[in-house]
Formats: sequence, C-alpha cells, structure tokens
Amino acid sequence: MINSKRKILAELSLEKEGDWDSMYEIIRTKSKDIDVQSINNVDEKLSTPYLTIVDDEYPLSFKKGMIKPPIVLYYKGNIGLLNNKTLIRLSVVGSRKCTKYGCEAVRKVISGLSKDYIVISGLAYGIDAIAHRTAIDNGLKTIAVLGSGIDYIYPKENAQLYHDIIKYGGLIISEYPNNTKPKKPNFIERNRIVASLGNFLLVGEAYEHSGTSTTVMHALNYGNNVGCIPYPSLRNSSCNKYIKEGAYLIETADDIETIMNDEGVSY
Repeated sequence: MINSKRKILAELSLEKEGDWDSMYEIIRTKSKDIDVQSINNVDEKLSTPYLTIVDDEYPLSFKKGMIKPPIVLYYKGNIGLLNNKTLIRLSVVGSRKCTKYGCEAVRKVISGLSKDYIVISGLAYGIDAIAHRTAIDNGLKTIAVLGSGIDYIYPKENAQLYHDIIKYGGLIISEYPNNTKPKKPNFIERNRIVASLGNFLLVGEAYEHSGTSTTVMHALNYGNNVGCIPYPSLRNSSCNKYIKEGAYLIETADDIETIMNDEGVSY
C-alpha cells in the first residue's frame, strides 16, 4: 500500500513539477483521476531516487512543525545524512553578492568547526557556495538544497561544486524532479528546508530585501538558534539588525560550538 501511495505522489510531483501548493490542493480535494499504468511506470520517468512523506525514511524533523513539509524529495549522494543523529547540522545563508569580508569571515567560521558538523546551504552564488566549498575543503560533509530540479544545476557556474558535494560524501536534495527549471518562488520555498535541516542557522552576510529574512523567520519558528557575523557600522547590514534583536554574535567556530554545547542539540 505504501509503495502505491509513494508512486502516486511521485507521479503527482512529476506532473506539477514539484509545486507544493498545486500538489496539496489535488491531494486535499482528491480531484485527480488515477492512471494506473502511468503510476506504475513513474520510477522509469524519474532520473533519481526519491523519498515521499509516507516513507519510513522520511525525515522526522520535516514532520515536526515544518511549514509545508516536502511531499516528494529527490536526492543524489549520501541520503543517510538526512537522518543522521550523531552530527550537528549547521545551516548557512547569506548574500549572493557577498563582500570579501563576508567570504573570509564565513571561511574562518566553517574551517574552524569540528568534524561533528554537517554544513547545509542552497548552492547559490556567494555565501552558499563559500559554505559548501569550505566544508568540503575541511573534510566536513555538506548538504545542498536546490531551488531547481535535482538535475538542473543552477547557477551553472557551480557545476563543479555540485559534483564535488556528491563525490566527497555529501548530499544534493530538491523538491523538484529531473530538469525542472528554477522559478523565483522556488528559492523562497527552498529556504524553509534549509532552515528546518539545521540545528543552528548562521547568517554570513545579509542586507535588506534579501531571501535571508525568510530563512531566519523559519529557523525561529522551528525553535532553532540564529547567529550572525557582525559587520562594520557603516554598512547597512541585516546581520547587525538581527544581533540587536537577539541573534548570537558569531566571530569564530568556537562561538557556535559553545552555544550548541551549552544548550544541547535536539533532533
């Protein structure tokens, strides 16, 4: 029965290109006729393995209060990282147009982390790419959450990074099947997954009107700690704003590790 349900969800995901709202409305209203042959053949139409919300291996953290938990999740790489209970998960977000200061600060923090950490980000330009690459260079596992289809590398300049994440034992995940092209709303939707996967959210660099604010909001809703790298007073940094509002000030990896050790980690 579970196998049939998961194939129905996969077929629906393929038809709606992973759009959560469209999929949920069909599930809620039961408004779609079932094409048995198409459903039975769905695995042949998908390029990668996948998890659905009805699978036993589906992450419990997604079900525990996550807004719009992914109905289908496609993946490449080490899927065991998704439910790993021995490693601390650090989500990292920040500006695509990061400054030299922001890049160097994020490198400093991540390169100082112990091997007890997984680094999670969104494979975007800037801080995301710096976070993934620094994790790999320092022997840490990393998870990339895409806002495009699992096979659609965006931006294309991060193609080598995409392949290196898999090569060095990391994980690529996406709600969107095959070569689904990215749409602007997909990147906002992706942020809830990045926030949910982490035990701690680090904001490396951010300014007004950026997607970082939605990731911070989701992290706080999930009860996760948020920390920010401080910025010079002459820069209109959202990091400084978040620190004033109660986010932790993060300058080194020790700052994060002290917070996590003091407060403990809940999965």
